[in-house]
Amino acid sequence: MKTKQLIVGLAVAFMTATTIVACDSKKENKAEDVQDAKEDLNEARAEGDTSEMRDEKANLDSAKAEYNDAAKEARKDSMNK
Repeated sequence: MKTKQLIVGLAVAFMTATTIVACDSKKENKAEDVQDAKEDLNEARAEGDTSEMRDEKANLDSAKAEYNDAAKEARKDSMNK
């Protein structure tokens, strides 16, 4: 009986840890996308191309929105546990 409880306990701990890591990595990936978009916008500003700056600003805004959604989802998931 104790062996079965130990195995179940380890399985639950493993599932919890992988879920937390998966949520964090999703949020981290979105953060990297935001950073890349910022760098692209800065490059467009340095070149002085206004149409490219508008496009890069739109990309940055969408990347920030995706990051915020991922962060909210991660917070919801952590509060439900």
